[in-house]
Amino acid sequence: MPHNAPHPRLQAFGFAVRDARESCGMSIEALAEAADLSARMVIGIEHGKRNPSLLTILALAQGLGVAPGRLLEPATPRREPGT
Repeated sequence: MPHNAPHPRLQAFGFAVRDARESCGMSIEALAEAADLSARMVIGIEHGKRNPSLLTILALAQGLGVAPGRLLEPATPRREPGT
């Protein structure tokens, strides 16, 4: 794994957060507000660049209205348009 590459488990968690957020039609900003986090933090988590604490995971789940375990289930990464 290259030095700057996100850890695969952090990437999988980020995909799960993004999938849950998009499934309920929330913007990054709306999730950040609902979870009392910064938008920058949410972006970092979704991109697998941040390692969230348990309290952050619980806040994200509450903000999304899902069980925390839903965010820990494997999610399939989606390809970005144009990639």
